[in-house]
Amino acid sequence: MKGNTFQELRDREQHLRREIIVDATEMLFSRKAFHNISMKDIADEANVSVASIYRYFESQDDLLLAVLLKHIDNVDNLIKALVSAASSSLEDISCIFVDYLLDNEAIFQIVCHFMIKGDRSSNVFREFESVKSGFLDKFDSALTTMGYENHTRLFSDSFFASILGIVLTYRDHKDPGRAEKRNDLYKLAKFAAKAFHDAMSARSK
Repeated sequence: MKGNTFQELRDREQHLRREIIVDATEMLFSRKAFHNISMKDIADEANVSVASIYRYFESQDDLLLAVLLKHIDNVDNLIKALVSAASSSLEDISCIFVDYLLDNEAIFQIVCHFMIKGDRSSNVFREFESVKSGFLDKFDSALTTMGYENHTRLFSDSFFASILGIVLTYRDHKDPGRAEKRNDLYKLAKFAAKAFHDAMSARSK
């Protein structure tokens, strides 16, 4: 019984240390761009050694994936809201995506990192692809609920890439959330959404 208790305490301590490192990494994203963050920066922010980080995470990508997975529930809630909002327009949804990407700096940068520079031969990248695929599966369900019964996965992939690209290209990292910048991104996202809507409407005729 005592042995089990000690093991539980060790497991809890390890879990807490992982959480501290993940939280520290996420905090850094609010102040720096990904390419300016080193493992030493993360170690300093978490008040641990670099060696300690590698005891819990095999690589920096492994750590970034842990930050992403921490927010999976938030992404699920986002999709559930879209699925339940059957009367929403694709333009409204495009603005919701813009808001999510602007308001979740760490997630935005991590997704961009994996999609642009991820090592496609690694297990971590394959797990990221699984997460992305799960997200798109749920987005497909939202589109069906909205009446796009004849949409294809190519449509979902293209729409997601379009909104991500708009935010990546036209955001201002120093202050991406300011009202003027956000409204400009809304206009671009709505323009893209209307093009997708018109294309899908024509396809269903």
